[in-house]
Amino acid sequence: MSTLFLSYFLHESTPAYAGAEGTITFEKSRSISKGDTSNNLKLTFPNHIGTHIDFPYHFNETGKKLDDYPAGFWIFNRVGFLNCNVDEIQDRLDLISDDIEFLILKTGFGAYRNGKIYWEQQPVIPANLAKILKDKFPKLRVFGFDLISLTSQLNKPEGKQAHLSFLCDNDILIVEDMNLESINNAPDMLVVAPLMISQADGAPCNIIAIFN
Repeated sequence: MSTLFLSYFLHESTPAYAGAEGTITFEKSRSISKGDTSNNLKLTFPNHIGTHIDFPYHFNETGKKLDDYPAGFWIFNRVGFLNCNVDEIQDRLDLISDDIEFLILKTGFGAYRNGKIYWEQQPVIPANLAKILKDKFPKLRVFGFDLISLTSQLNKPEGKQAHLSFLCDNDILIVEDMNLESINNAPDMLVVAPLMISQADGAPCNIIAIFN
């Protein structure tokens, strides 16, 4: 068995949606080197940053929040994997088993994560993809990808509709900004561990891929 992180470590240069700056700060509140008995960090960051999950409440006042999902929800034994451009997705769906619970899309765009292009020119994911995926994969609970957001700056209205379609109309959670550089096939299992924030509309998460 081998394991792999599919989440990025948070740091102060983590790219943010629309290129927002100063969204993360790490401040040493205690330091052994300065005479304190321990090292401590004070962290400041928004909940939609780095590898993170979107919940229905993000776009719907009555939508489900993080608290509404039991622990068992976050274990996925059937994982689908696509390595293709956004406009090739529909042509590849027949290659994936119909009983998947989590679909990973590797577009390769993660290679641009350290540049402006990553948030400024990411591909547009169409809103109608949510229903296509749910019809094909009725057990699908999460769709994750190596793009900073489901909403591209190239078409923000379509991005809003895509969020509504995935999260609210088809009950598919979104994981944005996944670290997929080292993965080329479907894991045998995924374990997703969201930061436990009460009443959250979104939360950073750690995703561990397990290969047998």
